[in-house]
Amino acid sequence: MNKSMLFFLFILFNLTVSAQNKTIEDTRLKKHVLYGKVTLEAFEMDICKDWYGKEYKTYKAKNGIIKKLKKQSFQNIRIDLILASWCHDSHREVPRFIKILDEIRFPFEKLNMNALDTRKESPDYNAKVNNVSRVPTAIVYRNNTEIGRIIETPHKSLEKDLLKILSKN
Repeated sequence: MNKSMLFFLFILFNLTVSAQNKTIEDTRLKKHVLYGKVTLEAFEMDICKDWYGKEYKTYKAKNGIIKKLKKQSFQNIRIDLILASWCHDSHREVPRFIKILDEIRFPFEKLNMNALDTRKESPDYNAKVNNVSRVPTAIVYRNNTEIGRIIETPHKSLEKDLLKILSKN
């Protein structure tokens, strides 16, 4: 690959990354919130430091369910995780969900995350069209068809709910 092509790819990568992990001042809260498409690096930002790292480190996923989840095929699976950096449910569930995905070696390139403001809006995701009214919401797709959701809080546990969704034919 020649130098100009490498330079072009470097610029393209940087533009893509810089378009993510944005914050805005939420007029209702009078403070900054994550807004739009986010990556895992967003959770290292000051806006998330008070809640993400601690919850991620202390959460103990259920080993038996993790073993079953590891046996699942993620070949045609995609997950959209809709969250809000201002929401206490997101503060609790998002780090736990990410830890579970880490432990089961889910391919993170198949995880799309979007942060909503208090109006439940994002420049990169239409919550109304996608029937998302509570956060966090994890939507699991197989072959681009929705097969299940975990909305706000799990029914049994994040691991069990995710296994139930992924076990669907």
